[in-house]
Amino acid sequence: MEKRYFTTIMLLFFSLLGGAYAQNKIFEFSDELCSYRGYYDAEKYSASQLRDSYALFQTGHYIDDSGTGEELKMRYDSAIETLNNLQPVNNDYFKRLKVDVLNYVKQTYALKIVQKNAKQQPAALVTAVEEGSRAHYYGTALHAGGEVLMKAYLELVRDQMKENAWPESLWDNYQESLKQPNKEDLAFDYVLVYGWWNNANRLVAHIDYDGTQMEKFMALFVKVDTLDCDEP
Repeated sequence: MEKRYFTTIMLLFFSLLGGAYAQNKIFEFSDELCSYRGYYDAEKYSASQLRDSYALFQTGHYIDDSGTGEELKMRYDSAIETLNNLQPVNNDYFKRLKVDVLNYVKQTYALKIVQKNAKQQPAALVTAVEEGSRAHYYGTALHAGGEVLMKAYLELVRDQMKENAWPESLWDNYQESLKQPNKEDLAFDYVLVYGWWNNANRLVAHIDYDGTQMEKFMALFVKVDTLDCDEP
């Protein structure tokens, strides 16, 4: 009787254990160095949710800003639509990450389109950024033009020289630009990129890809096997 009871219990145990393993499915993914095989609980997540969660952080979401303003808008609209359609796993972290990524892309686009149209609409360089910021200072100079712009150009070059390994080359390039008949156009282009954009970009809510995203993703799996790794 005791033997039969023990056998029944063991059969029940292995049946439950087998059921638990049966609901675990495989999802394979990779990063810059390694490829992985993850085993996940199919009652908690779907493969598409895992794929969309991974898509939120596997790239820095850089979008090419070359071409016309219309081309830029098309690329950003496409990227935003793709992000909106992602359905990550239903937990607070990945839902928040989706919001943050969308916010970053939208803020970057808003500034990039202002930069793209800077010569036609220079006033937007002022209104698009926080008052009192360095970007606002450079935007004001770009909008004003003339001596105000040339003064900001000189200040920018001198500031860059403090951090540059070859400050003499920066100064030589600056002096050479002043000899050109289109010196104000050269100053505008330089201040727009190295003054306005570099500082405006610092105002964007960037995402710190510090490894936390991968840790949170790995935690979704029951087990993860490393399949292969390239030499670092």
